[in-house]
Amino acid sequence: MISRSDFLALNTFTMVVETLNFRVVAGKSGLSASAVSQQISGLEGRLGLRLFNRTTRSVSLTDEGRALYLHIAPLLENLADAFTQAQCRSHIIKGNIRIHAFRSAAEMYLDNNIAAFLSLYPDVRLDITIHDSPTDLIAGGYDLSLRLGEVLDPGLVAVPIGERLHQIVVAAPSYLEKHGDIRRPEDLLQHNCIGWRWPGTVTPEPWQFLYNGQLKNIPVTGNVVVDDRERQYQTAIAGIGIAQVTAQRVRAHLVSGALHPILTAWDVEFDGYYLCWISGKTMSPAMRAFIDWLRLTVI
Repeated sequence: MISRSDFLALNTFTMVVETLNFRVVAGKSGLSASAVSQQISGLEGRLGLRLFNRTTRSVSLTDEGRALYLHIAPLLENLADAFTQAQCRSHIIKGNIRIHAFRSAAEMYLDNNIAAFLSLYPDVRLDITIHDSPTDLIAGGYDLSLRLGEVLDPGLVAVPIGERLHQIVVAAPSYLEKHGDIRRPEDLLQHNCIGWRWPGTVTPEPWQFLYNGQLKNIPVTGNVVVDDRERQYQTAIAGIGIAQVTAQRVRAHLVSGALHPILTAWDVEFDGYYLCWISGKTMSPAMRAFIDWLRLTVI
């Protein structure tokens, strides 16, 4: 094995050959000009060869120096290439990312976007689980979760993704034509309201409205309760009853006229979705790339 001092001296030697200027090499290597000169002198002594002809005005290669350079320069270049390739391999983004996402979050932020991510990082595999229940990331073995801000657990790092959510009340034109106008939230107590409950629970969530800056719950009732937001607004589109949903989920149906917004003076806005992971978790390059990509993609 070549010694460390000999390797450093050979590297300095090639730099001197390529510049024929000890001061320039000193500036590039962070050594003093005298230290560069001493390295070359030491190398010449160990080899028993004169490598350079040196005067106060010029530096030139000897025949022996030229022969040594032609032999070692390709070796040092190959070594540098091997080191660079090893660095590149260490930064390849690859591996598996397990993601839990609420259904609406997946629709809004993943469905139309992950193709772009995977085109950038084809060696990454996304394993995505969709369900609308707060999931224990440790027990489930998940790396990331896209969930509502109202169900953030202690011990999670949470980064807001996207806009605040606008909660509205909607009904199909056919329902309104049949059952008449609804002027205040309290009128809903006389109407068929499509309830929604968290998956795994039995009690529907109360509907919330904003009265002079304060939230007020209205205990609506109806003959349909679901644990899936899409089923809720699809049931409303069918004219069965009234639903409270986020405007982002039903924007296309509002534009088409399939649903009509009502009680807009009492609409509520609340924190939207967060991208979460376990605090202190060792983050793989793939996981970091996905977090950075999603934060840049979702404006």
